[in-house]
Amino acid sequence: MLIRSSHWLAAGAVAVAGYTAYAQSKPDYEFTERYGPRTQDIGHWTLTDNPLRVRMIEPSGGNPGGYLYGEVSSPIPTWSTASTRYQPGVDDADKRDSVFVGDYAVRAINHVSADLEVLQAGSWTPGRTVTLDLRQWDAATDSIALEATFSLPDIPDVPQGWQHYDFAVDAGSAKIPPGWVLTRGDGTPGTNADWATLMHQVDLVAFGFWRPGFEYPSLGLWKLGIDNIHLGTVQ
Repeated sequence: MLIRSSHWLAAGAVAVAGYTAYAQSKPDYEFTERYGPRTQDIGHWTLTDNPLRVRMIEPSGGNPGGYLYGEVSSPIPTWSTASTRYQPGVDDADKRDSVFVGDYAVRAINHVSADLEVLQAGSWTPGRTVTLDLRQWDAATDSIALEATFSLPDIPDVPQGWQHYDFAVDAGSAKIPPGWVLTRGDGTPGTNADWATLMHQVDLVAFGFWRPGFEYPSLGLWKLGIDNIHLGTVQ
């Protein structure tokens, strides 16, 4: 499972919109996945695995236009997409080698963002925020090799309406960028070299309403939306 605290998620579908790449030594790269009349399942974004889960593409109510809607009962509701390398043998039909995973360094990715909406919060606590989670899978040990997380400041109250969340990634950095927490699969701190390794092979990307190291109650049903999922090179 993609992100069940440390596993896989299920419940998603997505659409494609903008992509720009120029044949230069370091091309500018922009890609945005939106939900519209000709929606395609590009990233195959999924919502935290749970016995009770719902997902559908709504034709209206997005930011703007359509959006991906999901329901789940979980302490850490998380949208994610994974490559076929990640956790092989588990929910393989829900994985895609899409533009959202793979070699960030080659594409000079510097930012990842998404528009998120909380239509109903299952259990919001002041310690919640939005966290971007990037992972690499180790096929030799059949476990997570590297994990990097970046958490935004705490969000005391349930966000109202569509909110845009942007994360600086800096895939070409020689050091772990400020604000990022990088760990190896055994829980030990990652190194600058590990950051470079992860940026050359990202196997899972996730946006979650949680902060690493915190425990959250699971008291009710979450109703969530995601739209305009984007990654690219800062101009």
